[in-house]
Amino acid sequence: MSVVVRLVTKERLRAAAPWAGLSLLFVLTSVVVGLFGFVNDSERVTIGAHAATVSPTFDGHATLDLGAVLPRLRIPTNTPGGVGVNVDVQETDADNLTELLTRDTLIASQPDGEIGRIQQVIQEMAVDNAVAGAGSGLLVVVVVATLWTALGVRRRSELWHLVHRHERRTEHRMIVVLVAMLITIASIFGPGRMRQADVPPTQWQPLFKLLPEMSFDDRLKSVEVASGFSTTGGVGVIRTLVETYRKSTELYGKLKDRVADVAPQLHQPNENETVALLVSDRHDNIGIDGFAAEVAKRGGAKLLIDAGDDTSSGQSWEAFSINSLRQHFKGFKVVAVAGNHDAGGHVEEFMRKSGFTVLDSKPVEVEGIRFLGDSDPTRTGLGSADSPGDETIEHQSERLADIACDQPEDKRISTMVVHDPSSYADTAARGCATLLLSGHLHRQVGPEHRVVDGRAVTTYTNGTTGGAAYAFALGYTLRKPGEVTLITYQKGLPVGLQTVTAQPSGDVTVGPYTPFGS
Repeated sequence: MSVVVRLVTKERLRAAAPWAGLSLLFVLTSVVVGLFGFVNDSERVTIGAHAATVSPTFDGHATLDLGAVLPRLRIPTNTPGGVGVNVDVQETDADNLTELLTRDTLIASQPDGEIGRIQQVIQEMAVDNAVAGAGSGLLVVVVVATLWTALGVRRRSELWHLVHRHERRTEHRMIVVLVAMLITIASIFGPGRMRQADVPPTQWQPLFKLLPEMSFDDRLKSVEVASGFSTTGGVGVIRTLVETYRKSTELYGKLKDRVADVAPQLHQPNENETVALLVSDRHDNIGIDGFAAEVAKRGGAKLLIDAGDDTSSGQSWEAFSINSLRQHFKGFKVVAVAGNHDAGGHVEEFMRKSGFTVLDSKPVEVEGIRFLGDSDPTRTGLGSADSPGDETIEHQSERLADIACDQPEDKRISTMVVHDPSSYADTAARGCATLLLSGHLHRQVGPEHRVVDGRAVTTYTNGTTGGAAYAFALGYTLRKPGEVTLITYQKGLPVGLQTVTAQPSGDVTVGPYTPFGS
């Protein structure tokens, strides 16, 4: 019996051997091809105010190459497997070096959005190359399996004995050993090691050692600077950038911390209520996003409503503003429209890629709330006059009112979101939406309640969240108070709101909770 068992086991192992070999071949090919493709991959993306080329590494650092004038910087990534990234920072549309450096520093003071974007790019590269590796592995397995089957048992046996005949065995093994030795020697004493480098390897030093007289937060303490002429010659520039960074993080960090102090003043929703946070007119001020997210957290919000003007000119380099919003409100449903300073298509594209629900004149339900709205048709650049879009504000107002009023009573629009309050004027006058929200004016208007044909209507314009006096608010200070609004819903209908305002002094003020009239 034991002899039979051994024979059966041997036959099973022999039958399973080809499958095990093919599986091993698939894994090895997939890993080698995937890793080779990954480490040699790169993608051109928009990072901060620049076009940049992002490529993965395994050195455990995120390294920024800022060009010939400024030194390279790096920071530990602390990722599994030591995965790092090289960011080759390239062209920008800034008019001069001072503007460029200030802009970069302010974005760097609130880097979460850009870090999230780089992580997304690296993850996409990893997935793409893993799929490519698996495809290559599968192709190799199919080819080998086909050849294996085509040869047949007899021919495979003949080849096996031909290769392993006694008189060839020693020669075969010597060749294998010789090849292995050559590979080992080449890896240790390869061309790159046998010739002397013209330029010594890059030396890195901590930023705080370069500027010992300055104070640094934990994030800056981990930043290293490439030593060399550009670093020595640019110490004054670097000192100015660090000071700008410090002022920005100091103000916005203080505002975020102050939210905890005023949290007891915030209206807390009950189990039947849903809270949304309304923002508008951020105008590239990503510094305020941490404050806004903290207000949302303390106020129990699950939904973000964005009434537009997230940027100043709607250019592709301003993707950092949407990246920041996405990162700070990760896990939130986001309903958004683009403002007149967002025109051009880039901002709406970035919003959709970020998973935002961009309103486009069609009723849509999010978190049980029925929304209608559209982006602003007017186009306004940074410092330029308005130019007409596909329609006028007046025409948009009439068109949206027709859509809203055409809804059956059980599908009544709960919330209309536009950028310019003039865009909801006709809907409000005809009483075809319960709550109508906007921004654009950079000051709060309302809430104003009225009853139209027996139906309650409330209009409300949010002040500028970014503290913008004009169309550009990115900076280490607020030019005017920055406002966000918590809106409470019950069974999909708005029942009240409350404002929270960041003051330029660093204080945070909370308005009273205002229930909507019936």
